[in-house]
Amino acid sequence: MNIFDEFPATRRMPEDAERRAWARIKKGIHAGEEKTAPGRPSAKWRFAVLAGAAAAAIAAVFLIIQPWAGVGGPPISAPVPSSALTSPQPSPSPGSLPPSSPAGVPGEPIMLAGSLNPVGVAPLWPDVVFPVVPGAGRSIAQAGSVIVEAGVQGSTLVVANSSDSGATWTTNRAALPSPVPYVDVSLSGDGTHWIVGPPHEGGSTVSSYVGAYVSTSGGALQRVSLPGPASHAAWAGSTLLVSGGAIDTHLWSSTDNGQSFTDISPRVQGSMPPPGYQGAPSISLLQLRGGVAAVALAQNGASSTATVYVTRDGATFGKGASADLPNIAPGPLGGLASTYGSDAAIVTSAVHLLKVTADAQFQPLAMAGIPPGVNSLGIQFRDAARGIANATKTTCGAGKTDCATLTTRYTTADGGATWTPAP
Repeated sequence: MNIFDEFPATRRMPEDAERRAWARIKKGIHAGEEKTAPGRPSAKWRFAVLAGAAAAAIAAVFLIIQPWAGVGGPPISAPVPSSALTSPQPSPSPGSLPPSSPAGVPGEPIMLAGSLNPVGVAPLWPDVVFPVVPGAGRSIAQAGSVIVEAGVQGSTLVVANSSDSGATWTTNRAALPSPVPYVDVSLSGDGTHWIVGPPHEGGSTVSSYVGAYVSTSGGALQRVSLPGPASHAAWAGSTLLVSGGAIDTHLWSSTDNGQSFTDISPRVQGSMPPPGYQGAPSISLLQLRGGVAAVALAQNGASSTATVYVTRDGATFGKGASADLPNIAPGPLGGLASTYGSDAAIVTSAVHLLKVTADAQFQPLAMAGIPPGVNSLGIQFRDAARGIANATKTTCGAGKTDCATLTTRYTTADGGATWTPAP
């Protein structure tokens, strides 16, 4: 099964295009088992790139063939009880965000499924001088006065940490098996634990992720094997949580700094998800200042219903609010989610953010300045005020051929209320 099997017929791409795109992915899966020639990126990494390209091809065809329907999706309603998973949604309340449908502007509602490419976040820290050039991706994280950043020099991973907002630094290095295109940093809300990792290795249904590094009490880097990519890691106190597996339907916990992991999926899913992707909700982890928010995305037609679970110790999860996300298909949130001060935020459309609070609630936030007609957004916040977004828009000539894709960077200094093009 693939996620398109659940889409209404009117929103599917032609079968031959879909078949060709998925054939490329399957071909990449087989290629992922090949041996790696000396000096080349791992075969599994080559598959990850191929799969990303195929996914982009699917998204491009999917977006091109859709009928014009007005920009933006239905509004995000104010927080609703978890019973909304099975009951019809009420009419928007007076406090809900208004619909986004600029008159006279043709465009396809943005359909978000996670960012294929990481958001380069270095421009968020113009006031900090780093000891190593930050790598591509989410290579910088900050919690209070603690900053952790990572860069790659050839086949060497360089990780620097500062406890005084960048005035002084401690630097550690680790040899990588091969060069990598980007690295991700996950920093605990209290700034005492972090993990750094390059892109994951492994197929879509196999949990085989290696090459991540955790900080030790002395600050040195220690290599660990993860059940999911480092970009899906978060810290609840000293407990390391990682989501992964088929379509990220599993959740693992480590209480020994990544030396061993226990599958705790039932604490969020209610029971152990079946092997492979069989409709179980996807789990995405959002780092909060005081813990972790696990957001379960359950299929709801062509979109999702999100339910948030919050933990402060990695053992006990409190179920909170649910909300329909009409523009997001089940799957990892990826570049759509970011730490937001002491809370977190999810991009839900070109004009909406959904804040996830430490008490397991959703709060809609209106955005202005992102132009209509964008196809995807990637987002990262440094704190509750400063953020950066990459907006990708594809335009086509007559007959929907001769298409061009443009990515524009926007910044905000007021928590996402207004966005302006980056200089």
